[in-house]
Amino acid sequence: MARPLTKSTEITEAKIRQVIWMLEKANKTKKECCEHLGIAYNTKRLQTIIDDFRAKQDREVALKKLAKTKVFNDAEKSGIVKDYLNGETQTALARQYHVSPQRIKKILIEMNVPIRARSKKAQPTVDHVVQNLDIKFKIGDKVFLPRSNDYGVIKQVFDEDYIDYLREPRRRKYVELHAFEAAKKKHGEEFEGKEDIHWNIYWEYDNGSEWKEFAIKEKINKVESIIEETGREYYRIWIQGDHGHFTDEVRQNLYPVVTQ
Repeated sequence: MARPLTKSTEITEAKIRQVIWMLEKANKTKKECCEHLGIAYNTKRLQTIIDDFRAKQDREVALKKLAKTKVFNDAEKSGIVKDYLNGETQTALARQYHVSPQRIKKILIEMNVPIRARSKKAQPTVDHVVQNLDIKFKIGDKVFLPRSNDYGVIKQVFDEDYIDYLREPRRRKYVELHAFEAAKKKHGEEFEGKEDIHWNIYWEYDNGSEWKEFAIKEKINKVESIIEETGREYYRIWIQGDHGHFTDEVRQNLYPVVTQ
């Protein structure tokens, strides 16, 4: 006996196709077809399921026929780009718009969107992307990293302006550590101590951040060295996805993602 369908039970298209074949080719009874679908014996419901399926097929055929000559407007193209950048596949978008995956890919290329590879081992498609290295990214810009096949968002720009910002803290604060008091008792009041063991100088900034002086100097040297080596700024990026994380990347390894 067929079990009644629950709310979470869904009759798949594959099963409906099988039932049509069972009726037309295998001479199965309608009762057997209802059992195959997992529904109670009801010839009217069985016929409704088949009729709805065929109507859906007819609609899809008509939509695909219209889509062959369809001209996508700017809003639709932007929607395709947005969905793709949010993780949709070309195949899923093709089904949504009743066109081929190749048509979707053509739109993505036209819109200057890097085409991610199907797997981490494969190579993404970026040859079509306009890569003007003189254009600096801004915080919030979306970029593509071909080497890891990932999209990311710019969170920090490491350039000359950033170096100037680091060099001009709101104030410098001297802090003696607990070990300094014991060291002066041992070595005398003239003992100068060692940075990060007996004392630290902190650089405080308007955004609320606070760095130890030796750490901020190392950071400035690092940024200056990378700019000198590459000839351009570099960036801190938030990699999007299920395993989101931060990474630093030089400008020439990043591709712009234009959605407008």
